[in-house]
Amino acid sequence: MAHVRDVFEKFGSGDQRRCPACGKKISGGNESDSGMVRPHKSWGDEYAECEWVRETTNSGGRKKINKTKASSAEKAINRKFQMSHPITPENVTRAELANGIVVLVKENHTNASVTLRGRLRAGAMYETEANAGLAVFTASALQRGTKKFTFQHLNELYDSVGMSFGVGAGTEIASFGGKSLTEDFETLVGIAEQVLREPIFPEKEIERLRGQIVTGLREAEDDTRYVAWRKFQELSFPKGHPYHHPDDGTEATVKKLTRAKLADFHTKYFRPDGAIFVIVGDVDAQHAIDLVAKHFGGWKGKKGIPFGVPDVPPQPRAMRQDIGLEGKIQSDVILGYPGIKRQDPDFYALRTADLIFGQLGLSGRLGEIVRDQMGLCYYVYSSLGAGIGAGSWMIGTGVNPRNVDLAIEAIGDEVRRLRAGGVTQDELSHAQDFLTGSLALRLETNDGVANTLADMELYSLGMDYIVRYADLFRGVTREQILDAVQKYARLEDAVIVTAGPEKE
Repeated sequence: MAHVRDVFEKFGSGDQRRCPACGKKISGGNESDSGMVRPHKSWGDEYAECEWVRETTNSGGRKKINKTKASSAEKAINRKFQMSHPITPENVTRAELANGIVVLVKENHTNASVTLRGRLRAGAMYETEANAGLAVFTASALQRGTKKFTFQHLNELYDSVGMSFGVGAGTEIASFGGKSLTEDFETLVGIAEQVLREPIFPEKEIERLRGQIVTGLREAEDDTRYVAWRKFQELSFPKGHPYHHPDDGTEATVKKLTRAKLADFHTKYFRPDGAIFVIVGDVDAQHAIDLVAKHFGGWKGKKGIPFGVPDVPPQPRAMRQDIGLEGKIQSDVILGYPGIKRQDPDFYALRTADLIFGQLGLSGRLGEIVRDQMGLCYYVYSSLGAGIGAGSWMIGTGVNPRNVDLAIEAIGDEVRRLRAGGVTQDELSHAQDFLTGSLALRLETNDGVANTLADMELYSLGMDYIVRYADLFRGVTREQILDAVQKYARLEDAVIVTAGPEKE
């Protein structure tokens, strides 16, 4: 459900043993504390919580907002989180262009810069296993040359004005994002138009990019953590499911992708239908909407393409596979079972349980017991994949090869303890404080606000989500957590994969 870059960025290399707390070389990383956990992280994405947006009424091809007085509840929440620039329904503008593009704008005039973030329905879910890597390759190739700019010209332009822009793809969506000074924002939107709408896929640049992707894949194939994760995905989801194969593909599939296939994928799937543009910063909301309409209002594309991930039929699937890699001194283990979608009613209970079990502090209960007390692993974490489709609830750990079976047994014991007794009231209160108290921090930057708004629109969380946010997590009870854990933490359905030194 993720691709090579995501795994390295999030977890690092399996052989490096980096500590999740301090980054020193002995361990790995954790999931974000975000309430909007996703099964993958695309370029430019940062885990951030959601924020206020306003409903709109149609006016001349786009939608404008009628100002309303903030409720006492809204004001109370903003006081509680002590936001430096409060986010309310009155200061986020939502508009929809005639071609289906949704534009969200949040003005923030504290500094002369603007952030642009977006989502497109152009992820790897639309490729097959035979052409795996097509979405990522296509997204990465968009900046390698457009009708107006060469790759070199774009880079020189970014450097000359301190601007940035990039595109990438994951399983479900393609993401784009950039930053500029206020005075250069129209230039940024113009570049976005060229890159997203007018790429030319120059042959020489395509071959250079292909070489870079293949090099990354070869490096990944020698990393125990990536190898374990990739096989876990393959065993957890049936052949033909979007999560079955890695988004970056394989060396064999990437070598077969032609320029024509990239161009065809772009033509079909990079389209305005379902697109989300979010602009946050030192810009007038109506002016920002007008700029998007100017550069993207005439964008046309195929409509009615399904956007969804098929459910995996419930079935017994317990299995274990051990993979040997020559020359390794560490083993990495992935253990997991079927998870949920972001919109599942059990999300808030299971998200809280996941935080307590394998993330809070130094990797939650797992870190305290399996790593600190028992000394069986270099790092350990749990991760809940919940996006458009149902991902996995998984546990990852890096261990001395001698301790693989002991670590798996210890993790299993902790899962059984969680299923039997749930969480304590102190653990629940701590997790709730963390989830609600960290919201303001995640909204302190333009990037955090922009990614939050984009995800809220993507997952249809509702215009009042921020009003409900605290209650959604504060309302989670120990009984709900126990029910959710017993429903989803099924060791009898667990897939276990280990990757490490070849057994003698």
